[in-house]
Amino acid sequence: MSVAYKFNNHPFLESQVILSLANGVVETLKTMADVDAEFEKPFAVMNWQSPADVSVHLSLNTNGFKGRLLFHFTNNVAKEIIERMTGENVGDGMEQIFDGVGEVSNIFYGAAKAKLNAVGFNLTMTIPKACYSSQLPKFTQDTTCMLIPFKVLGETCYVEIILFN
Repeated sequence: MSVAYKFNNHPFLESQVILSLANGVVETLKTMADVDAEFEKPFAVMNWQSPADVSVHLSLNTNGFKGRLLFHFTNNVAKEIIERMTGENVGDGMEQIFDGVGEVSNIFYGAAKAKLNAVGFNLTMTIPKACYSSQLPKFTQDTTCMLIPFKVLGETCYVEIILFN
């Protein structure tokens, strides 16, 4: 069974959701860090493993549909974004990077959530959880996800939407 057939009516795959998430990232990075982000074409895959260094995962729930929203960054991109947003140097420790990517991911999600809730999505509040990408929890077996790659500061990062039902 193809991914398209299995989830062709899933609300998280609507173009409005994907565009709202992409716009949340672009607008936040430009406004808060003076960084440009350029999105590439989204695509669906099964059981994807992030090649990025750092990830943030959030719940994505609305009207009976559940999923996870993840943002994946390289260490270089994460550090540069945080330094530009705060005007402070980020040390080599991961605590500041995890805290910073958690905060910026929450802003990405909040921007998209505001737009989507205004048109009836009713997305719930969530708490971002940052970690090394290699330490992401296994969400489910045979997980289908929508990947939305984007270039920022010359490197590829990702928005990932995992679909549960």
